Amino acid sequence: MVDCDVPNMDPASSEKMSTTVGADFGVVDLDGGEQLHIYGSPGQDRFDFMRGWLLSMAIGVIIMIDANDADAIHTVEQYVRTIFSVSETMPCMLLLARPVSIEESNRFASELTSALGMAVPMITADVRDKSQMLDALDIFSSLLTTI
Repeated sequence: MVDCDVPNMDPASSEKMSTTVGADFGVVDLDGGEQLHIYGSPGQDRFDFMRGWLLSMAIGVIIMIDANDADAIHTVEQYVRTIFSVSETMPCMLLLARPVSIEESNRFASELTSALGMAVPMITADVRDKSQMLDALDIFSSLLTTI
């Protein structure tokens, strides 16, 4: 395993002590012997080139976002527009990756729907909990098979 986290040299852009500088990759075995290949890219703008490359091969996208971030709606709106510029039919699901209340989740969904002019499927999960992430992937897999 390679550690893609390095010390954050740009504290003005984030208060986090470390930042991701590489892509993530994983494989999940599905029922029937199929495999789901998962690729992840960092969220910083300087990695736009990586997202474009990943989108060129993707069959669907999960956007992980912190709904508590002041720019979260704008960030998701940019991601969704980028995804749909590659494919207007690309399955897309939003995963709220930080704890939020039901009220905050509903407010976020409402604001995002207004900003996009459409609804995007949204779930919450603790990204540190393997079981929750496998559940999220199961939900996303179902979304992929309904196309």
